[in-house]
Amino acid sequence: MITVKDINKFFGENQVLKNISIKYIPGKCSMIIGASGSGKTVLLKTLVGLLEPDSGEIWYGDTLFSSLDFDGKKNIRKEIGMLFQGGALFDFATVEENVRFPMDFFTDWSREEKRERVNFCLKRVNLVNVNNLYPNELSGGMQKRVGIARAIALYPKYLFCDEPNSGLDPLTSIVIDQLISEITAEYNITTVINSHDMNSVMEIGDHVGFIHKGELVWEGDKNNILTSSHKVLNEFVFASNMAKKMKEMMG
Repeated sequence: MITVKDINKFFGENQVLKNISIKYIPGKCSMIIGASGSGKTVLLKTLVGLLEPDSGEIWYGDTLFSSLDFDGKKNIRKEIGMLFQGGALFDFATVEENVRFPMDFFTDWSREEKRERVNFCLKRVNLVNVNNLYPNELSGGMQKRVGIARAIALYPKYLFCDEPNSGLDPLTSIVIDQLISEITAEYNITTVINSHDMNSVMEIGDHVGFIHKGELVWEGDKNNILTSSHKVLNEFVFASNMAKKMKEMMG
């Protein structure tokens, strides 16, 4: 579990996170949604320690993550998997080398142990016979699946996804959503997803936090988001759906 208590974050005089308190539960896909500039990306970066909160606490289980020094946070980061918006694969490295990277960095496993784990992770994301290919030889959806394979390489307790469906077509987006949801439940991972895609929210949103102007103004799940009486949330959902339909019509 990740517990966030009264997090505040400033950039100069601009307060981008305002007293945010929220819990993220193992085995659930927790979504952070909100308009551009709402603070959701800053919240995600603060959760993983890329940004320091100006006040408040972030707990990973019984460990106060926000008070740890660099080495202490490094130990927690061994338990964290990250799926970046653009995939963030190394273009100069093969698929196998990309998935193996966190093992090379954090473990002293033998080369054979690493190879076995690479093959297991690739098989889990439904990729076979791609070990020696390079990212530019893969489709966008396949690159995202390689990114997921790398993210789960070290048996993470926590998985963070930044706009995992960015740049993907609707059908491929569904595949990625279902894969993230399956892995989350299968390994009881605490998964936090930063997304603006309402289709993803309605597909896998076990828990949803809506950020508006730096504040957490609504919490719920995919079953009650459409029946909420929250005015700003309703406007966001409507605008998101309209924008998606217009993009599909133009595309």
